[in-house]
Amino acid sequence: MIKFVKKNKWWLLLSFFVPLVMMAVILGTNQIYWGSSRSILAGDSYHQYVALHSLYSNILHSAGRNGFFYTFTSGLGLNLYAFAAYYMGSFFMPLTFFFNVHNMPDALYLLTLLKTGTMGLTFFVSFKQMYQKLSAWLILALACAYSTMSFLTSQIEIIMWLDVFILLPLIVWGLHSLQDKGKRRLYFVTLTILFIQNYYFGFMIALFLVLYYFARATMKKWSWHNFLDFAVTSLCAGMTSLIMLLPMYLDLKANNTNAFSQSLSFFTDGSRPFDLFAKNFVGVYDTTQFGAVPMIYVGLLPLILALLFFFTHSINWKAKIAYLVLLGVLIASFYIEILDLFWQGMHSPNMFLHRYAFIFSLIILIMACETLTRLDELEVWKICFVIGLLGIGFSATLAYGNYNYLKNFNSILTGLFVLAYLILLISRRCRWLSYKLFLPIVFIFMMAEAGVNGFLQVSGLQNEWNFASRTYYNQQAGLLQPLADKINKLTGDGLFRADNTNPDTANDGMKYGYNSISQFSSVRNSNSSALMKLLGFHTDDTFLNLRYPGNTLLMDSIFGVKYNINQNQPVKYDFNTISSKDNSSALTENQNALGLGFMVPGGYHDVTLSNDSDRYLSNQTKFVNALAKVKLNYFTQIYTSSEHTENKISGTTDYVTLANKTGQTGDVAVTYEITAPAQSQFYISIPNISYISNDQKNTTLTLSKVQPNGEVTPISGYSVSTDDTGTYFNLGYYEKATLLKLTLSFPGNSQVSFNPTSFWALNTQNYNAALAKIKTSTVNGVEDKNGATFTIDAKTSGDLFLTIPYDKGWSAKVDGKNAKIKKAQSGFMTISIPQGKHKVQLNFVPQGFVIGSICFISGIVLFIGYDFLLLFEIHMITFSLKMNFER
Repeated sequence: MIKFVKKNKWWLLLSFFVPLVMMAVILGTNQIYWGSSRSILAGDSYHQYVALHSLYSNILHSAGRNGFFYTFTSGLGLNLYAFAAYYMGSFFMPLTFFFNVHNMPDALYLLTLLKTGTMGLTFFVSFKQMYQKLSAWLILALACAYSTMSFLTSQIEIIMWLDVFILLPLIVWGLHSLQDKGKRRLYFVTLTILFIQNYYFGFMIALFLVLYYFARATMKKWSWHNFLDFAVTSLCAGMTSLIMLLPMYLDLKANNTNAFSQSLSFFTDGSRPFDLFAKNFVGVYDTTQFGAVPMIYVGLLPLILALLFFFTHSINWKAKIAYLVLLGVLIASFYIEILDLFWQGMHSPNMFLHRYAFIFSLIILIMACETLTRLDELEVWKICFVIGLLGIGFSATLAYGNYNYLKNFNSILTGLFVLAYLILLISRRCRWLSYKLFLPIVFIFMMAEAGVNGFLQVSGLQNEWNFASRTYYNQQAGLLQPLADKINKLTGDGLFRADNTNPDTANDGMKYGYNSISQFSSVRNSNSSALMKLLGFHTDDTFLNLRYPGNTLLMDSIFGVKYNINQNQPVKYDFNTISSKDNSSALTENQNALGLGFMVPGGYHDVTLSNDSDRYLSNQTKFVNALAKVKLNYFTQIYTSSEHTENKISGTTDYVTLANKTGQTGDVAVTYEITAPAQSQFYISIPNISYISNDQKNTTLTLSKVQPNGEVTPISGYSVSTDDTGTYFNLGYYEKATLLKLTLSFPGNSQVSFNPTSFWALNTQNYNAALAKIKTSTVNGVEDKNGATFTIDAKTSGDLFLTIPYDKGWSAKVDGKNAKIKKAQSGFMTISIPQGKHKVQLNFVPQGFVIGSICFISGIVLFIGYDFLLLFEIHMITFSLKMNFER
């Protein structure tokens, strides 16, 4: 290897820096660069990945004070180890140490460039080793095509995927070394790292490796010994990676419902006959949402060369059939839903479809290399025939495909590049062009093609998802980080939660470092989220989202929400303002917030909760009464004294439509007058709002107080993105009966529909009575490393109720003795506590971690032993042959 590095040192530098610079240019021409006003954060990058990178940075800066197994900053509490298996398995993550939440967009930009450059480097090293006869110019060109293929550039915001493509060429090289030379160490190490870093793509690549092994085995004589070597080495890699795979699997099995999707039709949604041709035009971008065609483009020359693979006479017919079958399996998977699901672990993706499509691109590059090593075998008629077939396919796609995203400039660019490659290949075959001149010209054309395609992919991404404005990001960070710092200073080691009434993202807690209810993540505890849904919190059917806004004061206190970042909303009952900024946001403290643990006298018994959305307040009542051991009513429906709108109201008693009258323009709105009872926290419920505008899905609430003389005094006005909230919107606390005027307006919408609105008053006297009963026993909780400690002064025996998601990774000790943790309401935990003063220690170790660690060590030992035995066997055979020869 040292000899290889010395011989190719300049090419190695180029293979890193050329793709890096290409990606910098692609992003720069889309107005994204270091410190640019347009950040690299689009879609999930803004809502998830910048937050998890900030979380990682915070963990590093805290020197792991709170541990690496669990975090309370997201979704009531989160198995951080399982979360890391999907999101944080990158060697580049430690670089976040040098960044904070304010400049984290630049960190993601830098990491994107570094990962792109490293992809080019590993591709060059791997493919130059596998195809040593190929010119470094060609390998470099293919490395750049690989690093900027459409699968990556169209989804560049998903930074956690990029590390997979750093490892993938090394894994393929390792497999070649195992098949051809019996060298298995590289394959074992890189495959193990892949499984540990990203189990999701690891599953897809494992399937590919099995198929590819059999396909490539047809290029030489079959060997059962070699197949056994491949199988044993792969199993050793799988066993070693159980340190991550086993805890992840057990977490998915126990805590993630809807993990498997059903196949509802034979064909994949939106698939059409000419999809493969449509997505091989230069610069074509359709969508990364639903109904997308697989992102398979990796360059026109590699595609041409891959087709010419079937016309090289030195490749035997068995190999040609095998590679055709391999491509056929992938193509069939693009069209047949059950195969498509199988590649993705039988789980239907939430957008970013056909996530295994990169395998098609990789096979194209491998076949292109096989053809390039046999370039002299290609006759002019074969080149013309293949390009002619492509031309017919492209022409038919334009004529009959009806792909509205396929524009004239895509066709022109594709035609020009195909013509250029035709001329170059024929010129080389006919010796009109010297090999030395052919190589750099091909390189230049491939760079130009990859650059243009990459620019158009990122442009498409911007048009569809919109890279976030740095100004907006800075405004949010400048507003929220000081408030989060204040929360953490006030809380100290105390175990409480905080949340934002108008969050920037569902992962603000993770991003800014405070304990939160809200969460948006593929790794989550679905059991606790399902329970939170029954208690009125917003979540979707897959529980990817759990949102705090749009719930009641009762739930604030029960779930330990001690602090609110309150932006423009009326202040809630007993939430005292402790700091404010620009009159647009305030940090408020809940005087009645329970901790994450509290005593239930006599023990807790589950109550039956209804799935009906109109019963959520009833569910809250049942739940709190069961905790407090009381029979109180908390919510009373209040009816309006008047309702007025300039618009037309239609519909039924179950579903109302508000629309502009004929000839009327502007936003629709409705105004209510209603009296809030004395000593009540007041809410309006607006269920199931449907907007006519897809771009404007906000409801604005303008609240005023009507004085006895008829004068109207403004109280507050705020906007709610109702797609991501519960349905109970805060209208403030009123010590005395107060006549209110409330206007609901729907900006940018000439029509909206919703279930009938209702007004609800929370009786604060009953609320205080219930909390007083729960607070009879004193419970104080502090966060520890990978857990928590509670000190309890229990007035009677009962259960310590923990509003922490139930997970088998939790263990508990009461006064130093092991204690049983019981599941409560299918999502939370209880621990039996006798009367008196006690200390409860909770510790979290991911389920399966200990066994996985044993497997990790065992897998390494077994592989080393296996590798040594094979080397010893080879040595003995060589020695025996030598002795026989000498005789």
